[in-house]
Amino acid sequence: MTGQLSGSDDLEVQIQMRPWDSDESQKSAENEAAEDEVVRTETDHQIRQLMPKVVKSIAKMGVTHPEVLRTARAHQAFQHFAAALRVGSDGDFYYKSRKSHKISTFWSHSWHGGHWKKILTLIPFYNGTAAVSLGLLTGVLMMVLFCFGQLPGFSRGWHDIRWSTWSLCSGVLVTCLVPMFWRPQTQVFFDRICISQADSELKTQAIFSLAGLLKSSDQMLILWDPTWTQRLWCLFELAAFLQSRKTRKQALIVRPVFLGPISIGIFLTMSILAMPATMVPIQNRTVVFIPMGAVLLLGMMAAYPAVSILRNYFRDLDVMKQQLLSISFDTTRSACCDQDHVDPMGQTLLCDRRIVKECVDIWFGSQQAFEDTVRSEVLNILEHELSERVFSTAWALGVTSPVMLLFMDLTASFVPMSFQEQELEFWQRHRHATSIFIQGLVLWLFAMPAQKDLLVCFCRLLRRKPRNFWLEALKNTLTLLLILGPILMMLALFGFVHTGYFGNVHIRTAVFAGGILSLSICNCLLAAMLKALLKRPGW
Repeated sequence: MTGQLSGSDDLEVQIQMRPWDSDESQKSAENEAAEDEVVRTETDHQIRQLMPKVVKSIAKMGVTHPEVLRTARAHQAFQHFAAALRVGSDGDFYYKSRKSHKISTFWSHSWHGGHWKKILTLIPFYNGTAAVSLGLLTGVLMMVLFCFGQLPGFSRGWHDIRWSTWSLCSGVLVTCLVPMFWRPQTQVFFDRICISQADSELKTQAIFSLAGLLKSSDQMLILWDPTWTQRLWCLFELAAFLQSRKTRKQALIVRPVFLGPISIGIFLTMSILAMPATMVPIQNRTVVFIPMGAVLLLGMMAAYPAVSILRNYFRDLDVMKQQLLSISFDTTRSACCDQDHVDPMGQTLLCDRRIVKECVDIWFGSQQAFEDTVRSEVLNILEHELSERVFSTAWALGVTSPVMLLFMDLTASFVPMSFQEQELEFWQRHRHATSIFIQGLVLWLFAMPAQKDLLVCFCRLLRRKPRNFWLEALKNTLTLLLILGPILMMLALFGFVHTGYFGNVHIRTAVFAGGILSLSICNCLLAAMLKALLKRPGW
């Protein structure tokens, strides 16, 4: 018996048909038909005899051979431009894996989704925290070096201030470069690397051990796209994971494959929009608001596609909900049924659907019990993960980190002024720089996450697609304008405290920080009310 695995959602087991040693040229059409019928009958008999053994082996949730319990380091999947993750790329990647006694993370995915989206989601998932952290540390280092006069500045025409751009430019550069060179060591199970594609016996053993591999995993990472819930073996993996979670504590993580591209897009957009604040020539404080207006306009243009993508994402979640509510093994797709249980070489394939049904009957008592679990427990898990936990506060701080890098440069630019006031105490001499830094910190830590909550809620509330393109464009614009309101309030507050109304720098800092905190609280309360509304039937 041989096996073939083209992906975690397309498991095929082949049954070798008995060779028929005869001279085809001397047989009549009637004899050929009779012999074909005999072969089919014998093959069907083999399958009926083999099916209980296969089901029993899988349902035990054990590993049939120690060689198939293998892992690879996460960074090995990203090598050679993520060749192992790309559909259509040739090569045997089995050599990257090693025998292991447990799996840190099991990757569950559909090969029928966009592979580049999957790649761009996995890289920030494993490398994003390191990239943002090192980018911020680089920004701090550049700020300190500039403050001590080790880095040159440039004049923007306002007093004798020498302005810094080192923190923003170097921090963004480091954040972009780290994901390319960082090597995450997490031990993962990825089918294309950890299952031999050349050794038929090992491949078959891995197929029979799939449930056991899930049981040996500390966590399961679902790379979700709309095709995931349509694939039979994806649901089987989830069923096996839920069954194994009854006996040991395991974590389930769900990430939509669009999250990576949109995260990268937001980060780069924020970086570009922050550049004018450290580079545009200014003659006085009033002129500052001209580039700010241009930045706001460019920001709206960049935010429009993000709003459209988010609204489409929440529509996909509605489709997923309908798929799971009407879930049935008879409606899911598997490669064997798509090929009518015959491979390109003419060999008969075991029916994946029958194997999965039998395993589910053993684990859950009946197929109906599993489908009820999918409609309740699984649906709640996926809805919660994909709606509530994807756009976390940590994610918001990561993609908006250029805001903090910008304020590091502004802080560094005002520090040299303090050396002209040597007769004052330390905090008095550095009051302007300290004020700028505190304002940036409050804006980044509180305003950005609150704004994120509002963005997600408005996009979810207004997710339904109108009848034509123009109404869709109008709805995207309306969503954008609703989000723009709090941003305009923050800009107005910044202008109010920095145009001479407050001579005392401490009062200026307190007014700005208090205003940002109050606005953030209001945004959070509004977002909470919208979330409560969205939980009601019909929303």
